[in-house]
Amino acid sequence: MTQPPNDNSPWQMPRTPDDESVSGQVPGRPPTSPFAVPGDQPTAATTQPSTSPYATYGAVPTTPYADAPAAPGPVGGPGGEHNITPTAKPNRGVGKKTAVVTGAIALALASGGIGGVVGANLDNGDAQPPSVGGDRHGDGQPKDSVPAPAGSVQDVAARVLPSVVSIAVRLGNQEGEGSGVVLDADGTIMTNNHVVTAASSKTANARPTITVIFHDGTRAPAELRGADPISDIAVIQVRNQSGLKPITVGSSKNLAVGQDVIAIGSPLGLAGTVTTGIISALNRPVSTSRIGDNTAVIDAIQTDAAINPGNSGGPLVNARGALIGINTAIATVGGRDANGNARASGSIGLGFAIPIDQAMRIANQLRKSGKAEHPSLGVSVGPASATDPTQSGARVTKVVPGGAAAAANIPDGAVIHKFGGRVITGADDLVAAVRSFAPGDTVEVQYTKNGRPVTTTVKLKTLTN
Repeated sequence: MTQPPNDNSPWQMPRTPDDESVSGQVPGRPPTSPFAVPGDQPTAATTQPSTSPYATYGAVPTTPYADAPAAPGPVGGPGGEHNITPTAKPNRGVGKKTAVVTGAIALALASGGIGGVVGANLDNGDAQPPSVGGDRHGDGQPKDSVPAPAGSVQDVAARVLPSVVSIAVRLGNQEGEGSGVVLDADGTIMTNNHVVTAASSKTANARPTITVIFHDGTRAPAELRGADPISDIAVIQVRNQSGLKPITVGSSKNLAVGQDVIAIGSPLGLAGTVTTGIISALNRPVSTSRIGDNTAVIDAIQTDAAINPGNSGGPLVNARGALIGINTAIATVGGRDANGNARASGSIGLGFAIPIDQAMRIANQLRKSGKAEHPSLGVSVGPASATDPTQSGARVTKVVPGGAAAAANIPDGAVIHKFGGRVITGADDLVAAVRSFAPGDTVEVQYTKNGRPVTTTVKLKTLTN
């Protein structure tokens, strides 16, 4: 399969706006961490406006985080990484923005092709399907292989591989690819929104075909049941397939840094690729998609398991083989081509996955109605201080009338330091924290106003725009 050229990569990160609307979205503000998501859009959206997966439904990472390498983004496609020019710390106050990020780490989405915008020109009419692997039984084990010790990577891979699929998306002479997981025996498959982004296009005569390739090499057409750019989750459906093995769904509630994990997917078309690592960090705010002037942020799991273009939508599982995350983005140290466009450098051990509890909540909504609901705090936020970079927290720059914050009497100018027990160091942290909850949840909030500490509770509402 031909990978999309770097200068057309839908995975580069778009520039973000000043303030962040804490409804689970960030109105186009600069990321606060060099770890934009692997496969993110380039920081300067103006560089490649037409390639941003966000324009349609892409889930490419949006921007590196302006402070430290702490905010990962979605894993973008090959060559979708974007170099971040060292700059001053951004001011996210209303109307002004002064700088973007420090460092040269960029994010990229982990799908390999269209991902919201068609990015790969095929050399001929016959696209090469993802490699299915060697001589295997249906259980994913090579013939004559040594029995796997219980609980080993070999054992986990043998049990999980039959539940992992490759996904090919084709539109005309252009093609993209990604990964997915089988959710039930009826053929429901979860993947990333940016993997099937073009499939959600509402443009007449621009609907691509989606093909699922199972671990045993069986191919089947799929239809889109629902896609959500804010969470970067999509659900597709195959029909009349027997013998499907649903993945075991775990929980992301009690994960721990240092815990062993395994990533499985189809990087660069190499289906059934298994890599191992640990959970490097939790609650990383990662920009995953762009909708209009807004940037969505997820509360990501960070891992050093190798993730590359084509891994998007594939599973991150624990040592028991239970699904704990959906691989979405990677951070890369990329260069630039002769035209100044971002170039991917491959995995550098900074991968990001959507926690499975959040992913399944959205997937179940998409399976039921084709639409997803998101929590809203009803505020716009910026840095704690426009002049003092040592101050920590997220300053409320606007309270939406009738919103959750207004009902809890959280005022303009309040600096939020904790949300749901989590320490908030900046605007991205707050957005990601809000996104980790569901509409209707009651959450404790700690903030200061004029130096006075206040603790209150807020009942999150449903995002309506």
